[in-house]
Amino acid sequence: MRNLFLVGVSVALGALYLGCGPSYDDHTIKTADDRMKEQEQLAYEEEQRARTKPANTGAAPEAEKLGAFDEKQAEMELQRATRSAETCPEVVTGDNVPHGKTAVTITFALDGSVAAATIPPPFEDTRLGNCVLNAYTAVIIPPYSGERKVITWDVNLAKAKPEKAETPKKKK
Repeated sequence: MRNLFLVGVSVALGALYLGCGPSYDDHTIKTADDRMKEQEQLAYEEEQRARTKPANTGAAPEAEKLGAFDEKQAEMELQRATRSAETCPEVVTGDNVPHGKTAVTITFALDGSVAAATIPPPFEDTRLGNCVLNAYTAVIIPPYSGERKVITWDVNLAKAKPEKAETPKKKK
């Protein structure tokens, strides 16, 4: 019984000790003025670091210079997008869905993303046309300098040919 009492007192004292947390005195509590002084000191130190940085000559390092539009990379990415776009007739079905060959006009932004993509009628504003445009707007090429590049790209949106079911051969 006495051991049980000692265990209970030990647990209570331990909980009291841990539950109170650290004690604070006047030296560890920061006033608003103390916090303001600390922030001012940090800002001053940051300003000093900025002043002591070497001067930028204005010339970009070799890795940061943008090159010309990469025709080869753009062609590879557009071929990949075309493979994706040509699956759209298999996905978008319905009676009023147009099919056939068309051309998509893609405008590349200087950062390498597609700034705009358009598809002419009868595909314009259709589910099939939107599916195709989604494939082309996902294209990303390396950033380049100069002006935006506009490319017209052919795509075949013919209906998927139904696969012939194999007929079992008769044994003779």
